[in-house]
Amino acid sequence: MAELAHKSKRGSLIIMMNGEIITKKLIKDKTFIGRITNSPDIDIQLDSPVLSKAHGVIFRENGKYYYGDNNSTNGSIVDGQYIKNGVAPLNESSVIEIKSHNENFGVLILFSMFDYSRQKWQSRNLYDGSSDPIYIGRMVGQNDISIPSVQISRQHGVFTRNGNDWIYQDLNSKNGTFINRKLVVKPTVLRENDIIQIVNVKLIFARGMLIYNLPNAGCELKVDNISKMVKCPKTDPSYKKSPNHKKCILDRVNVTIEPSEFVAVLGGSGAGKTTFLNCINGYEEATSGAVYMDGINLYEHKDSLKKQIGYVPQEDLLRNGISVRQTLRYIAKMRLPKDVDKKEREKRIDHTFDMLGLDAKCQASDVKKVSGGQRKRVSIASELVSDPPILFLDEPTSGLDPETETNLIKSLQELAHTHEKTVIVITHTLKNIDLFDKVLFFAPGGKLCFAGPPEEAYELFKVSDMTDVYKIVREYTDEFDAYYRQTNN
Repeated sequence: MAELAHKSKRGSLIIMMNGEIITKKLIKDKTFIGRITNSPDIDIQLDSPVLSKAHGVIFRENGKYYYGDNNSTNGSIVDGQYIKNGVAPLNESSVIEIKSHNENFGVLILFSMFDYSRQKWQSRNLYDGSSDPIYIGRMVGQNDISIPSVQISRQHGVFTRNGNDWIYQDLNSKNGTFINRKLVVKPTVLRENDIIQIVNVKLIFARGMLIYNLPNAGCELKVDNISKMVKCPKTDPSYKKSPNHKKCILDRVNVTIEPSEFVAVLGGSGAGKTTFLNCINGYEEATSGAVYMDGINLYEHKDSLKKQIGYVPQEDLLRNGISVRQTLRYIAKMRLPKDVDKKEREKRIDHTFDMLGLDAKCQASDVKKVSGGQRKRVSIASELVSDPPILFLDEPTSGLDPETETNLIKSLQELAHTHEKTVIVITHTLKNIDLFDKVLFFAPGGKLCFAGPPEEAYELFKVSDMTDVYKIVREYTDEFDAYYRQTNN
């Protein structure tokens, strides 16, 4: 069996300094931070006098991250603890602060296991002398922080000041607000390093500031050890052998899908592909384990998160007898927040058609008269019109000719890479498999035997044709299942 380098999840940094925000992904196991010296030994060099030449290092051991101060002049503060020539563990949203004794602010570094490096970040000083409320929402001109997504309400929430405290209140928004991954409905006093999450917008409350992203990526999906048990019919060979007459159709699956990845779910009949898709999009729940969307438990907050999920089943649910545009108008009116007016709906519909290449002639046609490829695109459009950050599709190319199939797969790839959606596709056709960023290969019994780029699958399974993998994982299920678990702890 080929030995592939283990690509465990990497952390990232948001660095604030002199009013500037820099993001970095932690590619190496040891990342050295210091003042600009042009030294090749310092990975992150910052123009700040509070830093020593080799101030500190962020390193990873056994999958966990730590920060070490390198006996620097000013030392370092990690989550409120001052260290000098010492080490401190880093957790999700840990804060590293470096400043001189006579300064209130020097360099602020936020650590996260999310990949923040692709996103644009801004900050707002909450203690700038003003005590006016700060509104966040969709509409420009009505909010102090505007996020242009129909997933966000016109005025979604408000920050108000009470003495030295800042309080957040959700304004009865459609998709709600989470603070530290918990849905909040009442006014909440913010504490240091709180993370406020609105759809895929994150605001971090730190050192008297709101540090927030302008999303340009789909959501991250973490699948944490999910299994699915179902009752065995008496005719099933497993009926007498299994406890309580149940069998496992999805077996302790662990995988992380990155924001804006284009992912193929592969496997033969009985491999659990549809069950997997249904369990990770909330259509049904796993018997055990959990699924997290941008760190929020899908099963615990399904009512809020399901509005952020697009799902295109194999059989479309389109109604004949009306035009394609009328179809999207009906769906948009039903799914978009009530505060989205007609003009804004039409703008969103136009953008959706543009994303999928559906021209004016197709838009004016009766749904029953469009081609098979166009009909599939209309099904996808009906999910995209509400601007979900993640999209699931079950056999979208079924019944399409090779040219139409290729064009559709390229359009789905563009949704992920250009329009910043996380796109997950069940497919049996392998003609265009190299267009995917990641493939998940399931074996009988719902065992995940591989998750990674297509080129790594060719290397691991020692094949030149992905079709050959079906037979290999069927014959050597336990070996590849064990290998995947060993290399993805």
